[in-house]
Amino acid sequence: MKVQIMTNTKFGNGKKLAELLKAEFTAGDEVTIADVKEVSPENVAKDVPDVLILGGAIRVFKNDGKSKKWLKKLDDLLQKSGNKIKYGTGFLTHAMPTNKVQGMAKKYLAKIESSSIIEKTYHELLTPRVEGQQGPIFPEDMENAKTYIQDFIKWMK
Repeated sequence: MKVQIMTNTKFGNGKKLAELLKAEFTAGDEVTIADVKEVSPENVAKDVPDVLILGGAIRVFKNDGKSKKWLKKLDDLLQKSGNKIKYGTGFLTHAMPTNKVQGMAKKYLAKIESSSIIEKTYHELLTPRVEGQQGPIFPEDMENAKTYIQDFIKWMK
């Protein structure tokens, strides 16, 4: 299975989280990690992964526009080619109390769900909290991320 994990990281927390998620897939899975600022939707559209995990961050109380814009472009490209991604989910790192991000998380997940190129979207979004403005991600949230991705993998099967 081809898995594409996209991040939009400023301080490296999204990349560390992506590495943790990657480690939970089996050795037979081909997992690629990239940043939306560095890898174009065109490159991902050529490869057509089976799974897309779209990461982003809440900064200055705003949802991640770069990741959503990246997804929109990928959506357009794959619609033209007639290709689809089987499974999708995402994550948003943040420095706010977890209960304060749930509305933003629902909107971000809705953006992934509304993508016509993703056949099935996982019902929950991962929302790990970072310490201060720059992180790292709180250890208990890294542990929660392991459980989240294990549940996501079981859900796909």
